Amino acid sequence: MNIERLKETFKNHVSKYDMNDININRKFYHSYRVMDYCMLLAKYNNFSDENIEIAMLVGLLHDYARFEQWTKYKTYSDIKSIDHGDIAVERLFDNNEIKNYCTNKEYYDEIYDAIKYHNKYNYPDNLSEHNQLLCKIVRDADKLDIFYLFGINPDLMQQDNKPISEEIENNFFKNKQLSWKNVKNEDDKILLDLAMVFDLNFKYSFEYLKEYKLIDKMFENIGNKNKFKIYFDYIKEYIDERIG
Repeated sequence: MNIERLKETFKNHVSKYDMNDININRKFYHSYRVMDYCMLLAKYNNFSDENIEIAMLVGLLHDYARFEQWTKYKTYSDIKSIDHGDIAVERLFDNNEIKNYCTNKEYYDEIYDAIKYHNKYNYPDNLSEHNQLLCKIVRDADKLDIFYLFGINPDLMQQDNKPISEEIENNFFKNKQLSWKNVKNEDDKILLDLAMVFDLNFKYSFEYLKEYKLIDKMFENIGNKNKFKIYFDYIKEYIDERIG
């Protein structure tokens, strides 16, 4: 599998949209980085060279429908628009666009599952062990880059200084991944984003967060630090526990 050719093919796909739009441009480079995170996590899980390449392809294509989503709806909220995981596999497999990236149908099942379920609250229990592992890899890879983006883009950390919803706070301190349906305001969303840590799967992912201080960098972009310090401290303790 020629990774550089795949990246060029993907770039041609994205170039159909407005690459000068910061939201399109940001997702384009996010896809490249998630591909690299998938490579690291696949190696961590002792994947064969061939399976590492499949993991990288999944990382590259996981947000395949984001560009269409933003162009049509001007939002990346799946609740307010479309489920970008579902639309991605529809475009790739129902429209047969996957053939531009991979012609070996032997891999279609795992590619389909990993892309479809990368953005879901969870993935089905009936997936094969390998497909579940690939889902975990792309889900971790996606979150690692999202935390990176929170650290370098203060505009992604919007606040409205409204009270944090009781259900959001309660579930946060139960170490639960939070649901969009319970988010009432921008400050709730900060906890929703921070709680993605609870859905990470691999020790490598927690070590990466700590080594590159991604949670600290995210906190630096918070305006009302006094309000959120308790939550960020809690997450950092949780990361240390998962590493230890």
